[in-house]
Amino acid sequence: MKQVLKAVLVCLVVGAVVLVVWVVASRPDSPEPPRPLPDTAVMVHGGPTTCSELFGQPCDFGLQSAFNRWGTGLAPFVDSGVLGPYAERIGFVASAKLSLDACALSHTTGKTVLEFIEQAQRQHPDAGSPELFPFWNRTRQTLCPL
Repeated sequence: MKQVLKAVLVCLVVGAVVLVVWVVASRPDSPEPPRPLPDTAVMVHGGPTTCSELFGQPCDFGLQSAFNRWGTGLAPFVDSGVLGPYAERIGFVASAKLSLDACALSHTTGKTVLEFIEQAQRQHPDAGSPELFPFWNRTRQTLCPL
C-alpha cells in the first residue's frame, strides 16, 4: 500500500511539473507595442512642421496617423475660413486638432457626428453642436472626403 501511495505521489508531482512546463511553453508571446509612426513634416504656414511641433507635445498614435495622412492639406483647409467663427476664436492649432479628430472618426466604421461632438466637448466644453458641426461636416467634405 505504501508503494502504491508513493507511486501515485510521484505521478502527481511529475504531472504537475509537466503541466507547469506546458503552460509556460504555450503562453503566447507578449504582444509587441505598435511601432511608432514617423513624425512626418508637412508645410504649415510656410515652414515644415511635424505633428509634435504643431501641437506642442508628442502625438498619440491616432493623432499622428491622422496628421501623416491629411496633414498636407491641413493649413489651407483651416485657414480657408469654412469652419466658422468658433474656429477663429479657438485659433489655428485647436482647429487643426478638431479637424484631424473629425477625419479620424469619420473614417472609423460606425462613428457619427455624435461621437465627434462628445469627444470634442471633452477638449472644448464651451462648444456646442452648432460650433462643432462645421468641423465634422466641412472636414469630411474637403480635408478628408470618404
